[in-house]
Amino acid sequence: MALVAQAGLANAADAKKAGPQYRIQWLLGHKNLDFFEEAATNFKKAVEMRSEGRIAVDIVPESSDAAPEAPEIAGKVARGEAQMGHSFTDVVAPLDPRMNVFEAPYLMRDYTHMEGVLDGPVGQNLLDDMSAHHLTGLSFTYSGGANGVASLSRPIRKPEDLKGMKVGVYGDAVNAAWLESLGAKPVAIAHDLDKINLLASQGELDAVVITWRNFQRTDLDRTFKYFNMPGSTYLVSVTYVNDKFFASLPKEFQKLIVEESRRAGRLERAKTIKLNQDSMLGMISKGVKPVYLSAAGKKAFVAALAPAYEKINGLLGKGFVKKVKSAADGEPEPLIPDKIALH
Repeated sequence: MALVAQAGLANAADAKKAGPQYRIQWLLGHKNLDFFEEAATNFKKAVEMRSEGRIAVDIVPESSDAAPEAPEIAGKVARGEAQMGHSFTDVVAPLDPRMNVFEAPYLMRDYTHMEGVLDGPVGQNLLDDMSAHHLTGLSFTYSGGANGVASLSRPIRKPEDLKGMKVGVYGDAVNAAWLESLGAKPVAIAHDLDKINLLASQGELDAVVITWRNFQRTDLDRTFKYFNMPGSTYLVSVTYVNDKFFASLPKEFQKLIVEESRRAGRLERAKTIKLNQDSMLGMISKGVKPVYLSAAGKKAFVAALAPAYEKINGLLGKGFVKKVKSAADGEPEPLIPDKIALH
């Protein structure tokens, strides 16, 4: 028995000495910010340690959230120019329009429902179907979390309040469907958050779809006075790997990559929820006013958005919205108090 153990240790030492057999270049589609940096680093450390040095992970972040190369990452990974990628879901939505489902307003009940969607059958189906584009889907992170609609000078308490507003959004068809149905004008800014204050000062924006954290880090409190409709939509990212590279790995390493990607994703999601909460408190202390809808107010929005959902159903595929809506809640995240997770 001792000889077997010694042989195992010797083999592990030999593997480390020989260097990695597999190298993963992981391209991140946005700047390495906040807890995603921690999640990515944890993934790298865990994979390299658990593989006993046979896998090396090189993390390559973009210079900003709006880097022009970001939309090309999925294509690079699909072609084998890099082994792994990470992108906002709206950026990979040209491959699968269903990835825009997180931008459908009031479809998700709360963060626990989101956990059930992301880690349940719906999320797995989205990940599995990336195989049609030579990608193996691994996991979802927030890289943002719950969005609201920040407005310059007036609160949004009912659907009619959005009428005539110019609202900054990522620029996809789901954004356009729900905003136009309420009489607002969507203004595509993609993920170039640094230009929001400038566009507002030039009269090009009255409001913007954004998370509390992004509101804080782009100093929107200088010009935007209200944060409305919190939790109406979500900013989500997805991690994926080249299918041929993944298939070339031993089964134990495939399992390792999936496990650690999902572990990193869950950690990032939990900490992002808390980070948004902290950012909210910081912005309130600077005079930004959060505007929460009453049960009746939310019901009015859901009713007003019914025509938009007719169009969204067509955009995302018959029955998909219903599957998301009926998804069971996920496991509550122990790191996050219920009063935050159930905003």
